Amino acid sequence: MTYIDFFKACALTSAAAPKLDVIEAGHQTGEEDEKIGINALQIRTARNRRCVSYLSYTKAGREVLNSRARSEALLEGKLDFSQKGIKIEKCLLEGEQEDLEKKKYLILICSFSPGSFPAFASLNEEECRSFGQGVGFLHSLGQAFEGFLSFSAPSIRFELDSWIKRLRGSGRIDSRILDVWEELGQMDALWDFSPSLIHGGWKRGQAGFAGGAVCSFSKWEEAQISDPARDLEWMFAEGMAQKQIDSFMQGYAMSMNEAMDPFILPRAKLWRQMKMGAALLEAQRKGEKESSLLLSQKLLRLSADLRSIAPQKPEGPLPGEALRVPPDPLSPAQRGVKDLEESPLPSACQPPLATSQMSSPQESGGGEEKVEEIEGMEEEEAPEQPPVDPALKSAMWRVVVRAALAKREGRDLRAELEAEKRAQEEKNPQDRDTAVLKQVDAPSSLSSSPASVHLKDGGSAMEKGAGAAASASYFAPTPSAPSPEVAPRTESQTQTKVVDRIDGNANE
Repeated sequence: MTYIDFFKACALTSAAAPKLDVIEAGHQTGEEDEKIGINALQIRTARNRRCVSYLSYTKAGREVLNSRARSEALLEGKLDFSQKGIKIEKCLLEGEQEDLEKKKYLILICSFSPGSFPAFASLNEEECRSFGQGVGFLHSLGQAFEGFLSFSAPSIRFELDSWIKRLRGSGRIDSRILDVWEELGQMDALWDFSPSLIHGGWKRGQAGFAGGAVCSFSKWEEAQISDPARDLEWMFAEGMAQKQIDSFMQGYAMSMNEAMDPFILPRAKLWRQMKMGAALLEAQRKGEKESSLLLSQKLLRLSADLRSIAPQKPEGPLPGEALRVPPDPLSPAQRGVKDLEESPLPSACQPPLATSQMSSPQESGGGEEKVEEIEGMEEEEAPEQPPVDPALKSAMWRVVVRAALAKREGRDLRAELEAEKRAQEEKNPQDRDTAVLKQVDAPSSLSSSPASVHLKDGGSAMEKGAGAAASASYFAPTPSAPSPEVAPRTESQTQTKVVDRIDGNANE
């Protein structure tokens, strides 16, 4: 904007809104607005209120300002970002004014958008994360906004397919690029998304930053109900680092939570390439050969990156085995021994068949020989259990009873055993042997009633009068086996086998 344009903009703004009492003005125009002939002023009124005045007389600029005014009017009162600390631009006044050359300017005065507007490639990780949180919060609001253009996932997919077919027929874009786009169009999971309100593609000057965080969103002329991935395509422009993309997606995922779309990044890359494809067609229309060649090479390189997520088609004819119908599995009654050995083991959660459900030898179809083999296998698998020594069994019952009582009374049996062990080590060998004999040969003082049994803390069941013969009768049902952390370890391997049999055999 030249000085003449600046003063003209100030005069036109004052003429369109005389009640504002403009006392200060400054230049504030974004690169995208300047390309289509939109000038912008940051003004301050006598009441110390700051606003932004957009002015344009070009056809493209007027169309953008009309769309911006319409969208911001629809969002007013419905889009609240105050909890995120983000201010949304609002349309305050819209009017027209003529200059001395009879040019009609469309003037749009909006609320002030705070913060600086750096290039997105210069954002640090903290700013990218905050930006992602703001965009994610916008997408989490869904599509409950009336008055906007609305596009569903099937309609977007259909338009993409139609566009690819037209491009393939014209031959203006490399067929290898179109092949990748077409493969992505056939991927059903990629297009399983919920449309939401989107900004329409972020550019420099549309998001303000202050203090390492995003503080304002402005210029909503492209807002619509569409694919949220369109708001993420800017990340794949040149100059963006992977750490910036990762930080943005981290903040975005924090706002989306469980509604996070796993295929939003591949679609965002596809949107970016489609935008580059439109730029390639425009360059070809203008006859810019160097720009067309450069864009075509970039598209070919980027499309190869997307091929990794596209479904791969098998090369050549399918083998004959793939066309065969798999045979039905045999029922358990029709399986032989060989079939049972080759089949996978059943799940642990499946109960075994009851005896009444098992088939007879005549129904099995395997013959009497297979039945005899199965019976022989069962006989071989059954381990032969050795006879149990009554005295050893009585000693082990004392161990079980002591562990059960300690657990019920909340005592630390391990600590008691260690204390007894230390006490035994302090004695001489002769006293230690005598103490062991006293514990084994102590007379039973257990009364006939189980309620009269009184055990002190510590000591074995025999020390307190719990005899081996009475244990089996007065501690029914059989107590559960002590856990490995509580039960004392025995020195004999034979005793260990007895403990295993007691734990596993309900008849003993």
